[in-house]
Amino acid sequence: MELTDDVMNQVLRDVSKNISKERKKRGLSMAKLAEMSNLSVSHISKLERSRCDIGLKALLRIAAAMEMEADELLPGDLEPKETERKLTAGERFEQIMQGADAQLVEMFLRMALYMRNNSLHNFS
Repeated sequence: MELTDDVMNQVLRDVSKNISKERKKRGLSMAKLAEMSNLSVSHISKLERSRCDIGLKALLRIAAAMEMEADELLPGDLEPKETERKLTAGERFEQIMQGADAQLVEMFLRMALYMRNNSLHNFS
């Protein structure tokens, strides 16, 4: 997949929608999520409206504040459809990496290693 501006903008819009959806699902106001994630209300508002790029730190803080994994905020269905069986971690990895170039695979592996080494995950 080529990472064009259009693709990256769509990913940003999807992440923004997912943050808003998950915040509302948990009954959190923007102010409460901002407090819990140590971000400003203005920043949360801009993120939810796709008015600014989301950095890795902000994504990790927001996910942690909502007691979820950061990858759950990335594009795609947040939960499998009831008619679909839940994929194994290996199957999900294969699906994500299908057609990925070496640079993307290397970036993903470095991020996973960093998260494991810094206890930023829940692999259990």
